Amino acid sequence: MVSFKYEKRAIDFSLGYIFKAKKFRTSVLRFNTLYARPFKGTEIVEAYVFDPKEQALGNLFVLHGLGSTNVPFLLWMASHLANAGIRVILPILPGNFTRVAHGSTSGKDYFHQDVERATRFWEQAVVDVLSLVDWMKQQGIWLSKTHLFGFCLGGMLAVMLNAVSEDFERTILMTVGGEMATLLWYSPTLAFFRRDKSLLSKAPYGVGKRESFLRTFDDDIKKLSQFETVEQMQSSDIHPYLKLDPLAYAKFVKKEKIVFIEALFDRALPKRSRKLLWEALGKPKRYVIPSGHVTWLPFEYAVCKFVLRNMGIRELRKQLELLRGIELEEKK
Repeated sequence: MVSFKYEKRAIDFSLGYIFKAKKFRTSVLRFNTLYARPFKGTEIVEAYVFDPKEQALGNLFVLHGLGSTNVPFLLWMASHLANAGIRVILPILPGNFTRVAHGSTSGKDYFHQDVERATRFWEQAVVDVLSLVDWMKQQGIWLSKTHLFGFCLGGMLAVMLNAVSEDFERTILMTVGGEMATLLWYSPTLAFFRRDKSLLSKAPYGVGKRESFLRTFDDDIKKLSQFETVEQMQSSDIHPYLKLDPLAYAKFVKKEKIVFIEALFDRALPKRSRKLLWEALGKPKRYVIPSGHVTWLPFEYAVCKFVLRNMGIRELRKQLELLRGIELEEKK
């Protein structure tokens, strides 16, 4: 059974400055995870905190994508948002970057052939973000204007977070999809899942048998409408990988809180995957950008501007007057 429950308690932490700029400073926050079953190497929650030196105009959680290469780009984006007066919290998700499980590879465990192993990483990621929310409230820096930005894996987790928490005022999903069976078997990004034939042949729950796995998944997706709570869905007999799928959580998310950004030339996420998630979320406001899954990263200035506009915050810093490049156009 999947569960995002954890024991709330006062968080003993360390917080050290690593960079000071004219308008903001950056710190690294660390504390022991509140998740009960972490793998070795993931036990310490780690997050970058970008704090404006003036009073913060809002808070923004930025959840990065799978692996490590996108993290520096999002740290750069966070610095520009902090320069515009936003407090940005960028957690390193367990199993990625500096929090890779012992003997594993960055990002790999979220889509492991052993779904029980994968489950522990998805559970811990949600618990770690929720405990960061607890930490902010504990420190008295929580604001009602707290938004969430999730890219790729981070966007999938953002859907889950919205299903179990009312804390975030609005969430921007950046190039996100659902339907795990399709992703596991057809996404080029997840080729590593299909590469090891010996692991696939031993995979439980029929994960390694493509056609039957896809059929089972399709049948179980039709059952999602019958569940009245997240807990009921998590304790049901649907496929374990569907319980890690944003499609299963979408019905518990308020449509008006979601902004959906889709990349026109996204090859990492099959079109079906993106379409199904958007529909499951109730067809929230959707924008399209003329880029691929990751090629939007060099245009982060435009994304910064879009984030600020959605937070209802004017660009108050001269640096953000330079925002140009791609514009996000609403897609009906």
